[in-house]
Amino acid sequence: MRFIAAFLTLALLLPFPAGAQHSRRNSEREHERDRDMCKETVQAAGDAFHLVRAARASAIKRWQEQVINVHGERFINYDNARGPDGGAPRLRCDPARVGGGNSIFDLKRCVVIARPCREPAERDEPAGRYER
Repeated sequence: MRFIAAFLTLALLLPFPAGAQHSRRNSEREHERDRDMCKETVQAAGDAFHLVRAARASAIKRWQEQVINVHGERFINYDNARGPDGGAPRLRCDPARVGGGNSIFDLKRCVVIARPCREPAERDEPAGRYER
């Protein structure tokens, strides 16, 4: 009787380590997918403008130009970008030094620091296929 109880207990406990190992493999695959989804950090400074909104748009446009040259169009969407720490992209706007130290212009220049990421749905699509 003890043999049967020990055998049943052993039979119930053996499948659990294999299941834990399977979930570890899944988490490693998800980590690899996330690493493939986002590239290294790209930093870009825009032109100087009177309006912060225009300076911000210029910095984002410059960031997109650099991203498309290095990583291609799949990573160009700024809305998918992440900050270097994985959070929101960093966007810093400071007074621009245009025309010397005592410039009469009140201009702003923005800098974007972000990791370009592609959309999650794009990783499942086969490469080279176009819809007509």
